[in-house]
Amino acid sequence: MNRYLKWKTGIVLVFCGFVVCMSYYLLATIKEKRKFRMMSDDTETNTKTEVTNQNSRTINNVQSTIRQTNEDWTYLKPPMIYLTYGYLEPHFNPAIIKTALGHKCTTTLDHRNMHRSDAVVIRFSQAFRLNQFTKPKYRGQDQMYVYLSLEPPWPFHKDDFSFVDKDFFNWTMTYRRDSDIYFPYFTLPTLIGDDNQRKLFYGKTAVEQVLSKKTSQFTALVAIGRCEGGDGPVNRLKYVKALETSGLRIEKRGGCYNNIFPRPWNSDSFRRYAGTFKFFLAFENGYHCRDYVTEKVWNNSLKSGTVPVIWGAPKGDIGNILPPGSYIHTDDYESPKQLVNYLNYLDSNATAYSEYFNWRKKAPEEVLWKRKRATGYEMLCDKLWEKKKFGNVSKICHSFKDWYINQDNPECFKITETNW
Repeated sequence: MNRYLKWKTGIVLVFCGFVVCMSYYLLATIKEKRKFRMMSDDTETNTKTEVTNQNSRTINNVQSTIRQTNEDWTYLKPPMIYLTYGYLEPHFNPAIIKTALGHKCTTTLDHRNMHRSDAVVIRFSQAFRLNQFTKPKYRGQDQMYVYLSLEPPWPFHKDDFSFVDKDFFNWTMTYRRDSDIYFPYFTLPTLIGDDNQRKLFYGKTAVEQVLSKKTSQFTALVAIGRCEGGDGPVNRLKYVKALETSGLRIEKRGGCYNNIFPRPWNSDSFRRYAGTFKFFLAFENGYHCRDYVTEKVWNNSLKSGTVPVIWGAPKGDIGNILPPGSYIHTDDYESPKQLVNYLNYLDSNATAYSEYFNWRKKAPEEVLWKRKRATGYEMLCDKLWEKKKFGNVSKICHSFKDWYINQDNPECFKITETNW
């Protein structure tokens, strides 16, 4: 009996030990799972928190940068441009320059501001001699020295370039299309004006009105004030004489003919007068000078409602500047006589003549008109702002004479072959 009880008691103890061990095992397993789950939750929470914090920091940095950038651009002082030639013209270089990009620049004539200016504009009349501009006492490291000219280069090719040739100018501002700042006499938007003027200038009705005003007894008008001083002025007078000798009826105006028109060339009075002629002889004082297209073409011809007959810039340059079919070029004719024959033909054929106004029958799109290219002082102002904001606009002309003289056409300086 005692043996039986001992055996039974042993079995119970073994079973109880097994239960206790399993309980401990299960409790330990549950604790580990709970601990692991808590660690996972903490890790996920920390990760989300870290990502959120990173995103928040990134957004804050971007917003801060935007705020800082806007503050910098808003509170930057407008660039100052010193005009060494000493005068202001409202349509040329106003006291305050405002651009289509929203930039504003100021101009000054005060020499005391020269060393504080962002740009120093030196005109052709001051560039080729020793003076306070070509040899300044102080030149700021960030100042931009700009060469300005709306005249052809032939009067200056024998001048002294020693003061400005090597590493002096930063930018060029001329009528040449390869200038750093393109400064043509006009473009179509600047010639014609705002959108209301655009609507009046273009269209079939406008063309009919222009054609109805051709009442002059002369076929062509010419106006020349400079008679000598270079091959260009001398030879254009010879060409006019050859046209007249060949049978073209020409009304001759200007100082060279002692017959000056009483009103300025850019006045409405002059344009009304010029508009009574079928052709205007737009003869420049420089022959084959690159891109040289002056008021003779823009104002005296196109805006006045007459067809320009061009003697000046090469035909290839003219084709890149003026509307196709709006002009006649002397380069297309072997002799003045051949040109006269064609002009007299157009004079007697209203249909053929009217084709030179086809480009005006349909107006450019308004959106294209408003996106006009900045030129002249507006373009200079935009470039100065770009330099001020980003510091990425910089240049030096290592050989100004090479660009200005050597890269122009030889005929601009010396005419060796003629057909007149």
